[in-house]
Amino acid sequence: MANSLKNGSKDGKEHVSDRDAFDTLSLSMISLSSESLKAARLVKNSHMETMVELHNDPVSGSLQIRPQDVAASFPGSNDDQAIISKLARLNSYDVYSLRNSLKQLGIDVDTRALELSDAMKRRLDQYSVEFTRPLVRNIFGDGNDDMNNNEGLLRIFRDPDVARVRSRLKLMAEKTGIPVEEIPAFLRNYSDLFLSVAYYRYTFESLAPDIGRFLSWLEELKTQREVIASPLAVASCKKAEESVKFLSTSIGDRLALFNAGFELFWSDMNRKSFERLRRKIEDNHVGMGAAMCGLLVKMRAWSNAFPNNSGVPSMRLKYLLVMLPGLERLMVMENDARLMAANI
Repeated sequence: MANSLKNGSKDGKEHVSDRDAFDTLSLSMISLSSESLKAARLVKNSHMETMVELHNDPVSGSLQIRPQDVAASFPGSNDDQAIISKLARLNSYDVYSLRNSLKQLGIDVDTRALELSDAMKRRLDQYSVEFTRPLVRNIFGDGNDDMNNNEGLLRIFRDPDVARVRSRLKLMAEKTGIPVEEIPAFLRNYSDLFLSVAYYRYTFESLAPDIGRFLSWLEELKTQREVIASPLAVASCKKAEESVKFLSTSIGDRLALFNAGFELFWSDMNRKSFERLRRKIEDNHVGMGAAMCGLLVKMRAWSNAFPNNSGVPSMRLKYLLVMLPGLERLMVMENDARLMAANI
C-alpha cells in the first residue's frame, strides 16, 4: 500500500464541492460493496494521477491509497477495485463528462448525482442572459421578460395568465416545429446544454489570473543567469510557455465554437438544428473536461507551490522539469479533442 499525505488547500480560494469539481469524484454515488469505500473519493494529484482519498481534514491532511491497493486494504473488495480502476482512468470528473464516461463504462448512477450544485448554478447566472434572451427574442419578438437566471426560460411558461401561456406555447411550436407537449422537455434540455457551456467557461475564466501569473513567472525565470547559461533550462521554459499558451488558446477557441453554435441555432430554431447543437456540445464534454481538469490541477499545484511568484531560480527550474511532462501530455489530449471536435 502507498499512503501519502496532502495538505488541504491553503490558497484561500473558495471551496468547490465534489459535484462542481473536475478533479474529485465522491464514491458515494457509485454502487460499491464496501461502505468504507463509499465514504471515500477519487482525487487527481498534481501529476494527474488518481488516488483514493480515505480521509481529509485541514490538520492531518489527506490519507490516500492507490486504486490498485484497494482490494489489499479492504478485504473482499475485488469487485470494488475493478470499478474504481475503471474510474481512475477517466481524465475528468466533472458532471458533464461523467454522463458520457459512466455510460460507456456501464456504471449506473442516480442521474441527480450528475447535476451541478445549486450554489454553482447561482454562480453561473451571470452567463444565462446570453443564452436565454436570444431564444425568447427570436421566438416572441422581444427580450423584455425577466431572463437573468436559469429559471427565466421556464418562468415565461409559468405565467398565471393561462391564455398567454397557451399562446406562447403555440407560437413556439409554430416557429420551431416542436409539438406543444414536447416544449417543456425541450426547454429543460436547452437549459442544461447552455449550463454546461457556462460551467466550462466559468471554470476557464477563473483560471485566467493563475495562467497570467504563471506566464509572468516564466518570463522572469528566463532572465535569470542560471537559465540563460543552460540550453536545457531555456528549452524547458519555452516548452512550458508554449504548452500553457496552446492549451489556453485552444480551450478558448472551443468555447467560442460553442457560442457560435448557439448563434447558428438561434437563426434557425427547430428540432433538428437543436439536436445538431446538442451533439456538437455533448460530444465535446469529455475532451473539454480532460483539458480543463488537467490545466486546473497543474495551475493550482503551481500556485500553491509558488505563492506571490516566490522561489529562487533553482527551485523554479526543478519544479518546472517535473511539471513539463504533464503539460505535454495535456497538449496531446487537447490536440486529440480538437480533431474530434472538427469531425463532429
